[in-house]
Order: sequence, then structure tokens, then C-alpha cells
Amino acid sequence: MTLIPVERESKSGNVYYSLVDEKRVKRKVVQKYVGYLGKDLHSKNEIELGDILPYITRLLNSKISQEDIASILKKIGIEYETWPITKIMIEDDLKLKKTFLKLK
Repeated sequence: MTLIPVERESKSGNVYYSLVDEKRVKRKVVQKYVGYLGKDLHSKNEIELGDILPYITRLLNSKISQEDIASILKKIGIEYETWPITKIMIEDDLKLKKTFLKLK
């Protein structure tokens, strides 16, 4: 099982990204759709809960500044280029058994 991001272009020319599970079945490569990543490839990042737990209360504070968000992301090893961030979501994918941090 290999998870890879895939770039897709719509008829209108917009680019979207999705996460795909790729594996070989009877000598052929089979792709299975796992989830939507959005318009920015780096908007969904796999994280370890232990890395983000100390920062959860700060991230969920509605008065947090963009500079504070940037410093927290840098501390946990996430590089994010699109600013301003208006949504922060922590997603636990039970099917994949992984935790993701989604930024918009």
C-alpha cells in the first residue's frame, strides 16, 4: 500500500489534489481513492498526535495570530505557504489509522 497525492485538472482548468492508495493486483497497478486534499497540495499534512498535543489549546484559540500559527507549524515540521489561515482542522482517519492536520 502506497499513499500518493494525485493532481487532477477540472474542465474549467482548476487544479485539485486527492490522496490515492496505489498497489499492484495481478501485475496491474490499481488506484483507490482515499480522500480529498483540496486545491493546495500542502493543506493536509500527516502528523503524530504527540507532536501537536502541546499546541492544541493554542491552535484552537480564536484569537491566535498568523505569526503564532506559523511558529507552531514550524515547530512540528510543517511548511505552509498560503496565508492567511482561516481554518485549522485535526482529522483522525480511522480507515488509514493516521491523523492529519488540515489548513485552509
